[in-house]
Amino acid sequence: MFSFFKFLQSSLKTLKQKKGLWFTILGILSITGIFLSIYLLSHMTQNASKEVYESISSGYNKSFKNRLNDKNREFNRIISSILSNKTLVENVAANDLINVGESILSYNDNFSKTLLNTLKLSFYPVINQVNQYRNSINNSIASKNKTFGIEVLLDGVFIIYIQPIVVEDRIIGVLELKEELRTLKSEYTRENSIFLFMLESKMLNKLSIKSRTGKYREVIDEIYVEEQKYDGQFFAKIIENGKESYKELLDVGYSVDDQYFRSIRKVSDIDGNVIGVIVLGQTVADSGAFVNIVDRMTKTVTTVALGLVISILLFMF
Repeated sequence: MFSFFKFLQSSLKTLKQKKGLWFTILGILSITGIFLSIYLLSHMTQNASKEVYESISSGYNKSFKNRLNDKNREFNRIISSILSNKTLVENVAANDLINVGESILSYNDNFSKTLLNTLKLSFYPVINQVNQYRNSINNSIASKNKTFGIEVLLDGVFIIYIQPIVVEDRIIGVLELKEELRTLKSEYTRENSIFLFMLESKMLNKLSIKSRTGKYREVIDEIYVEEQKYDGQFFAKIIENGKESYKELLDVGYSVDDQYFRSIRKVSDIDGNVIGVIVLGQTVADSGAFVNIVDRMTKTVTTVALGLVISILLFMF
């Protein structure tokens, strides 16, 4: 070991005497160290940024799931309260559709006068258990189970809660509580976030002619948005970025540019069919928290990389 250090010391002394060769080797090692440091900096920063953005995207997905779960619980509570109205249930059992209709109208009037004004209650009589309504209602009648989810109806895209009214193991009617999906937009807006729903072109035919004509515009790749109900700048940027950028957004699950951070997820309806995508996000200006996290990580990695370069240079000299 001692002879090795002696040999190394002798070699360095010889190299220093040959100044041209010494500085050439020193320069090559220094440049190599700098490029290695830059590579490490770039690689580590990209990984750090990816982890932060993935975490934020995951947070948005959880937020959307939680909001739907909250809606499910809220709708269940409201329907349970309605079913506690014995007079209504008796009228349903007696097939007294006039009084049932008046009760449903009264509930909707009360909704319109309260903070629940976005809700609408409907009743479907069950005379015999044959397919007489749309799939979600028919399935609920057949299974005698309540159903919750998102559905494209004639007049728009809704969050739906379907509750069969069962008396002595016999279905006598079905209650449906619904709210437009776009109402989630106001909830996200209060948190300085952006909510966007884009509908697949194949689902447009489920809407009435009145509900779709002149209201939907193609965003990209056969995905449409109800133009007047969502942030025009937010989806305009998706159009501007092009098909390849949108495909990457779908594949990765998030994207960030000079204006927006976006998180995307496909959305299935109450029957399990993919009907479109939900895009959640923020402007970069409103996203100071995660931008600062990435910035701090970048500065830390930069400091480490510079320290590595300086250490190499000091060792060589």
